[in-house]
Amino acid sequence: MAKAQGASSLSRLHHVATAFVEAGWLAAVALVPLTVNPWSFNYELPKVVIFRALTLLMLAAHLLAYAVGGVSRRRFWARESLPTDASLNTEIGHWLRRPLVRPVLLVVGVLLLSTLVSLSPLVSLWGSYQRQQGAYLLLTFVLWALLVATHLRTPAQRCRLAIVVALAGSLVALIPFAEALRWHENLLTWRPDGTLGNPIFLGAYLIMVIPFTMTLTLAQVRQWILGQQPLHLSGAASPPKPFVTFVRVAGWSAALALQLVALLVAQSRGPWVGALVGLTLFAALMLWPTRRRLVLVGLAVVTFLIGGLVIGLNFGLAPSARLSQLPYVRRVVLPQGLHSGTVRVRLVLWQAAGEVVTTWPEVGLGPDRLHGLRPLVGYGPDTAAIVYTAAYPPELARIEDPSAIWDRAHNETLDLLAMQGWLGLAASAVLGVACARRGLVLWRAATVPIERAWAAAPLAALAAHVVETQFAFTLTATGMMTWLCVAWLAAPSPTPLPSQDLGEGEDRRQGEGRRWRVYAAVGALLLVLVAVRVEAGLAWADTLVARARVLDRAGRWGESIELYDQALALIPWQATYHQFRAEAFYNLARALPEDQTILRTELLEGSERSLGRALRLEPLELEHYSNSGVLHAYWSDTVAVAHLETAVAFYQQAFRLAPTRAELRTDLGHVYHNHGRYAEALAQYRAALEIDPQFAAAYYDTGLAWLALNRPSLARRAFQSALDLTPDCAACRDALQALDE
Repeated sequence: MAKAQGASSLSRLHHVATAFVEAGWLAAVALVPLTVNPWSFNYELPKVVIFRALTLLMLAAHLLAYAVGGVSRRRFWARESLPTDASLNTEIGHWLRRPLVRPVLLVVGVLLLSTLVSLSPLVSLWGSYQRQQGAYLLLTFVLWALLVATHLRTPAQRCRLAIVVALAGSLVALIPFAEALRWHENLLTWRPDGTLGNPIFLGAYLIMVIPFTMTLTLAQVRQWILGQQPLHLSGAASPPKPFVTFVRVAGWSAALALQLVALLVAQSRGPWVGALVGLTLFAALMLWPTRRRLVLVGLAVVTFLIGGLVIGLNFGLAPSARLSQLPYVRRVVLPQGLHSGTVRVRLVLWQAAGEVVTTWPEVGLGPDRLHGLRPLVGYGPDTAAIVYTAAYPPELARIEDPSAIWDRAHNETLDLLAMQGWLGLAASAVLGVACARRGLVLWRAATVPIERAWAAAPLAALAAHVVETQFAFTLTATGMMTWLCVAWLAAPSPTPLPSQDLGEGEDRRQGEGRRWRVYAAVGALLLVLVAVRVEAGLAWADTLVARARVLDRAGRWGESIELYDQALALIPWQATYHQFRAEAFYNLARALPEDQTILRTELLEGSERSLGRALRLEPLELEHYSNSGVLHAYWSDTVAVAHLETAVAFYQQAFRLAPTRAELRTDLGHVYHNHGRYAEALAQYRAALEIDPQFAAAYYDTGLAWLALNRPSLARRAFQSALDLTPDCAACRDALQALDE
């Protein structure tokens, strides 16, 4: 009796653990796109933390289910066809032959290799502070997909997953309209960010949700028209009443319409193109078996109409000139943006990134011992900010905010090449082809239209994503949806699993030994501890940093330093926090009265120590060197002139990391100017103008230096050049007037 009760308890624990795995992926699908922490400093970090923590807990539950003995090895590996006496090696071999497993492992292998040989291994592991797209997150995507594929076995599970995807997408689509009402914005001209932080990301997420919402809508329509229970929906023996079915049809139709309208309101051209490709593929796969001629004619007509519209608007062939200026329509008129705006920014970025992946320059402060491998393995995951800084196009500073960080080429192919090389691109292509083949196998095996829709939905979402990312890049929500589609295709065919009692499972596991179950239980406990300590610690540390930055802006640097110390006690490896702490020390030193030299020196030394830690963690981060140059330049101005040479040395290192950043040259020129070394200052201004001949600020600074050297004619020429480049420069005009007087 006691043994039976113990077995029953273990069986219940097993069922709870496996149910938690499914609850974990449903929670991730629902929470990641909707999570926004208004108290966090990094907008993307809460989504990353939620996803990684849920994945770690899912894996812990998966291991716990194995450890308690309530699942046999064959069900643990999701291979119902294995003999009960199969060895572990045999089971692993069968698992490796499951759909998409080997292409996924190929992607993982290239990712790990690229991380090991990265320019900045710590950045490649954790990801840059701005994006968090390091190997840790990318491996979590893969692990999450494998867990979903292993446990996604029944029609009801697929239905629940699709419903949560569609509901989350509907809430994401609803939020921009709620924001418009709250802030009294005009939806015809306003581009909402929603919970994704950017209109482009909002559109990129919606185009991956829409195919699943369409499938649910079609399933309900089929039930309403035919009076049949739709495949993959409820397991009830009889369909619901017609009124209930009508309500469901109306509800899913409204959700689909809401998502489409939100996609339109986002006014993002890349997602529009991706949606067009994805929806066309979805429709073609649905109609091809019975309406091939209609599909071919429809493709031709759609291509002709859309191509004609775009060509007509861009070459002045529209029936009315006012048509091209209407809201939404003008988003597809390109000539007006070829020399400015986001279109020009992308063209400049693509050209610069293209040069990186064709010339493969050496990046860093010294020789790259692995430079010969860069074409194969790239510079390392999420190192694009380091690499692109070395190839920064000077024009970008004139058409975009010069302080903006260029860490993506807005083209996933170029980014993947730069960060993981040709091996990374090849591995992704292999996985893409494998997904397409697997999807077509499921599509051909379908016997009714709704089965084709369930196979077409992930294919359409992936196709839309691939197209859209040629104009943008992947973040957490879209990355999760991408790997959800991979898991959907990799999962076994949805069939009910036979019930199995615990005693039978235990009998089959007698030869396995208790050691592996103990390892699984310990691993589950460790994963829970990591999820709590690391992920929760990251979330709380970033909240502390957000509060500290508010105090910084209020000039309360002493209080902000205490918060930075608390954040670093939780996450000591985050170099950005050390940098923020250094800035607080620096600003506190600047705020002191002039006679408090000793205290100022102590504060500057504290800033130097913080920047030193940041440099040790991220030795190729440009901002750490430029900030060190600023710190020692101020130190030389106020306390000890000997620090001037230290400032110059840091600026020289910054020049090596970013040889085309003209503003760094002018910054060092200002340092020389403040010390009365005008010849050296002029040399830096000339270097800046050699990098960017249209850098108006360098001409103005040159004029000031010539004035200091009592060369008014040369100063006049420099001020006039600056005014010619920026006619609205009041300082240039005032300087010229002063010379005339």
